[in-house]
Amino acid sequence: RWLDRGVDDEGREVVMFDTRNDYELEYGSFAKALDLNISTFSQLPKAVEPLAEQLADKTVVSFCTGGIRCEKAAIYMRQTL
Repeated sequence: RWLDRGVDDEGREVVMFDTRNDYELEYGSFAKALDLNISTFSQLPKAVEPLAEQLADKTVVSFCTGGIRCEKAAIYMRQTL
Protein backbone atom coordinates (compact mmCIF):
# COMPACT_ATOMS: atom_id res chain seq x y z
CA ARG A 1 0.00 0.00 0.00
CA TRP A 2 2.78 2.47 0.89
CA LEU A 3 4.67 1.82 -2.33
CA ASP A 4 1.58 2.41 -4.46
CA ARG A 5 0.80 5.69 -2.69
CA GLY A 6 4.40 6.86 -2.30
CA VAL A 7 3.77 7.83 1.34
CA ASP A 8 3.40 5.91 4.58
CA ASP A 9 0.35 6.03 6.85
CA GLU A 10 1.65 9.24 8.47
CA GLY A 11 2.21 10.99 5.12
CA ARG A 12 6.01 10.65 5.01
CA GLU A 13 7.53 10.02 1.59
CA VAL A 14 8.56 6.39 1.05
CA VAL A 15 11.99 5.79 -0.50
CA MET A 16 12.90 2.39 -1.96
CA PHE A 17 16.56 1.72 -1.15
CA ASP A 18 18.43 -0.94 -3.13
CA THR A 19 21.29 -2.28 -1.01
CA ARG A 20 22.60 -4.69 -3.64
CA ASN A 21 26.03 -4.58 -5.25
CA ASP A 22 26.58 -2.99 -8.66
CA TYR A 23 26.74 -6.28 -10.56
CA GLU A 24 23.33 -7.23 -9.10
CA LEU A 25 21.88 -3.90 -10.19
CA GLU A 26 22.64 -4.84 -13.79
CA TYR A 27 19.69 -7.25 -13.61
CA GLY A 28 17.31 -4.44 -12.79
CA SER A 29 15.69 -2.75 -9.82
CA PHE A 30 12.40 -1.18 -8.80
CA ALA A 31 11.32 2.04 -10.48
CA LYS A 32 12.60 5.13 -8.65
CA ALA A 33 14.67 3.00 -6.23
CA LEU A 34 17.72 4.70 -4.78
CA ASP A 35 20.89 2.69 -5.31
CA LEU A 36 24.44 3.35 -4.23
CA ASN A 37 26.26 1.65 -7.11
CA ILE A 38 28.69 0.00 -4.68
CA SER A 39 30.80 -3.02 -5.57
CA THR A 40 30.86 -4.48 -2.05
CA PHE A 41 28.55 -4.12 0.92
CA SER A 42 31.42 -2.87 3.07
CA GLN A 43 31.27 0.36 1.02
CA LEU A 44 27.73 1.07 2.22
CA PRO A 45 28.58 3.24 5.27
CA LYS A 46 30.59 5.77 3.26
CA ALA A 47 28.05 5.75 0.43
CA VAL A 48 25.11 6.37 2.79
CA GLU A 49 26.64 9.25 4.78
CA PRO A 50 26.04 11.91 2.07
CA LEU A 51 22.38 10.85 1.87
CA ALA A 52 21.56 11.59 5.52
CA GLU A 53 19.85 14.91 4.79
CA GLN A 54 18.05 13.55 1.70
CA LEU A 55 16.62 10.61 3.68
CA ALA A 56 15.72 12.58 6.81
CA ASP A 57 12.01 12.47 7.66
CA LYS A 58 11.36 9.78 5.04
CA THR A 59 10.37 6.14 5.42
CA VAL A 60 13.14 4.06 3.87
CA VAL A 61 12.27 0.59 2.60
CA SER A 62 15.46 -1.33 1.90
CA PHE A 63 15.73 -4.43 -0.25
CA CYS A 64 18.41 -6.84 -1.43
CA THR A 65 18.81 -10.28 -2.94
CA GLY A 66 18.62 -12.53 0.10
CA GLY A 67 17.52 -10.42 3.04
CA ILE A 68 20.67 -10.08 5.12
CA ARG A 69 22.22 -6.97 3.53
CA CYS A 70 19.00 -4.97 3.58
CA GLU A 71 18.46 -5.85 7.25
CA LYS A 72 22.03 -4.86 8.12
CA ALA A 73 21.69 -1.66 6.06
CA ALA A 74 18.45 -0.73 7.83
CA ILE A 75 20.04 -1.24 11.25
CA TYR A 76 23.12 0.76 10.27
CA MET A 77 21.06 3.63 8.87
CA ARG A 78 18.75 3.70 11.87
CA GLN A 79 21.72 3.92 14.25
CA THR A 80 23.82 6.44 12.34
CA LEU A 81 21.60 8.72 10.26
